[in-house]
Amino acid sequence: MTSVYELVHRHVEAALNEAAQHAIPPETVASDLIADAVRVLKAHRSVADIKSELMFVIENLEDRDYEFMRP
Repeated sequence: MTSVYELVHRHVEAALNEAAQHAIPPETVASDLIADAVRVLKAHRSVADIKSELMFVIENLEDRDYEFMRP
């Protein structure tokens, strides 16, 4: 069984490949993916919930070495 992540990842890679064939930069595709993801989320979740999820992603953009998570 395919995970949701695998399903979405496969489609994102296909979109990036198609965009590359049309000289569309990957960051443009990524920006449009974010906008479309927010559109979908707005149909099913509250604005506060979406903001919270986006803030979590923003706050974790940098790779960090969390000492407490080491084996």
